[in-house]
Amino acid sequence: MTELTPLYAPRRLDLETAERMLQAWEARFPRPLVDLSRLVRIDPFGLLVLTLHGRRCLEAGGKLRVLLPENARARDRLLGSGLFGHLEGAHWTDKPLPREVSGDPELAPVRVEDEGGVGPIANEVGDRLEQRFPFGARANRLLVGALIELLQNIPHHAAPAGEVDPFGLACLEEGRDHLHLAIADKGIGLAGSLGLNPRHRGLEATEVLEAVLVGGASRFDDPGRGGALRRIREAVVASSGRLYVRSGRAAFLQEDVEWSAGAVTPFPGVQISIRLPRTLFELGTDDGHR
Repeated sequence: MTELTPLYAPRRLDLETAERMLQAWEARFPRPLVDLSRLVRIDPFGLLVLTLHGRRCLEAGGKLRVLLPENARARDRLLGSGLFGHLEGAHWTDKPLPREVSGDPELAPVRVEDEGGVGPIANEVGDRLEQRFPFGARANRLLVGALIELLQNIPHHAAPAGEVDPFGLACLEEGRDHLHLAIADKGIGLAGSLGLNPRHRGLEATEVLEAVLVGGASRFDDPGRGGALRRIREAVVASSGRLYVRSGRAAFLQEDVEWSAGAVTPFPGVQISIRLPRTLFELGTDDGHR
């Protein structure tokens, strides 16, 4: 009998805990018991990973079994995020869900169904940033530009032949000391997309991330196409931010000027987290300092 990964009941559902959480959930796929009873903190990246995992369970004929947070604020944020709406009934909870739930504007992912939906999402985020941070024009443009590139990647790269439903999601959260943008899908992943170019076939999972994020590799031979993730990585470095990209069996972390890549629990698609210092948006400076 295969030994299952022990249940994990985190206090945080965020970037730092996502890998351990995903390992536990995938071990019980497609009917995982997701213990959120001790949860006090949710961030966009953790929420998107959980949502995509739930969609995979639905498509495999299973369901998420969720122990809801005891903490009232965490429970309200989880319910207001729209998670259970995305699962279309493929879920069980230890407590009844309320009939009506107020959406959480701070933590409500939007779905990216096709390229036509990119513009409206980007415009809405741009208006929100301009209203909140009128002196952060440069930082606002940087974040919206990254958002547009990453959203366009979903219809272009996550399922270029329409072979899967990538179920692309995007979420922006304003934190106390940073802004956090998360973009995620469950498409063919960077290895699948890059492998469409014969020149890049046969790479290991970590080599794929290095080729794309550092080398600017793309499935396109035209040097004028592709390279968006490398440009975003360079912009994040120049802005003293943090970038995390996971795809398939590997993940890439860029923090300050250093980067690293390593193995993670296999999961389809691409999941990205970008954190930029809040001071960039408040002060309107290049590096967050006066």
